[in-house]
Order: sequence, then structure tokens, then C-alpha cells
Amino acid sequence: MKMYYYLFYRLYKFWEKAPARFWSDFKSGISIIALEVWLLFSLFNYYSLIRNEKLDISFTSPVIIFPLILIFIVNYWFFVHNDKWKYYVVEFDKIPRNKNLIGGIVIWLIIVIIIVNFFVSGYLVQKNVLHLY
Repeated sequence: MKMYYYLFYRLYKFWEKAPARFWSDFKSGISIIALEVWLLFSLFNYYSLIRNEKLDISFTSPVIIFPLILIFIVNYWFFVHNDKWKYYVVEFDKIPRNKNLIGGIVIWLIIVIIIVNFFVSGYLVQKNVLHLY
């Protein structure tokens, strides 16, 4: 759980350094939701590849709706509810600079892996779908 909170913290700090320094907490939450959705769709893509069948992945499908609702509820509960995100920012600001640097590198590697994984899984599914027809 601490890594999840730290992910929010690093994204918050990233958005605070952006030229538009407003709603950094909101942008951090949206960024986490995007990463979770990309991870979810990557899992669906790999499932489709393993089963060798085309899945119906539409936003009206219960297979999509329930995980998306869960993602939004979890993020609301952990960050927005009672402004919990403020506590995490204060807590992680106390971490020594070296630990924060290493943690930031790990977090950004995880973010890059999730994004690359999403595009690779999508590419593999597209390549495989062409062979199904």
C-alpha cells in the first residue's frame, strides 16, 4: 500500500513542477486511474492472446464496467476522501533525499513499464486478431 501512496506522491510532485500548477492532486489521481486502466486492458489483451479469441471489450460490458467502478472507488477512498492525499504528501516529504531519489526512479520505471506493456499487448493482440480472420 505504501508504494501505491508513494506513486501518488511522485505524480503529485511531478504535476507541481508543471507550468500549470493547479489541481495537482486531481491530475495525480487521474494519472493513477489511467495507469490502472492501461494495466487492466493489458491483462485483457494477454488473456485474449492466451485464449486465442477476440474479447468483446466495450465500455458497456460488465467485464469492463465493474473493474472501472472498482478503480474509481478505490482511488476516491485512498486519496480524495477526507483529503487523505495531503497526509501522504507531508509524510513522503520527510523522506531523506537519497531514498526519495531512488523511490522516484523505481516509480518512474514502473510507470514506463505499464505504458510500454499496454502498447505492446495492444500490438500483439492486433497482430493476433488479423490471424484469426
